[in-house]
Amino acid sequence: MHFRVLLKAICLLAGAAMALMGLTWLGVAWSGAVRTGGTLAVVAGLSFLLAAVPIVVFAFSPRRAKPMAVGLLFPFAFGMLWLAFRPDAPVNRQMLAQAAAIAFAVLLLARVGLALRRKRIRGGT
Repeated sequence: MHFRVLLKAICLLAGAAMALMGLTWLGVAWSGAVRTGGTLAVVAGLSFLLAAVPIVVFAFSPRRAKPMAVGLLFPFAFGMLWLAFRPDAPVNRQMLAQAAAIAFAVLLLARVGLALRRKRIRGGT
């Protein structure tokens, strides 16, 4: 029983720390302190805030946190693909980064698809 309470406290602290980091990024970006890469700072701040949500929710309801975390992985996979294949990138792209982005997106789609298929076969429970 004490392990669950400790796990919930750690989740709340980790989620609060990530949310604070995201708010700090957004505050720095919106204050104008960033001359170049302001959009990147806003995206990083929003990413930290979005990543903190399932962690905080896990402390209250692990059942609801799992779909939220999976739903959050899809925009991250899309962002990885965009960063690996964006048109304004330098010509010498890293093949390993591109392969990792493709592998992550394919594995995520396969894992979610198989989980939904298994759930549908079992009867939707």
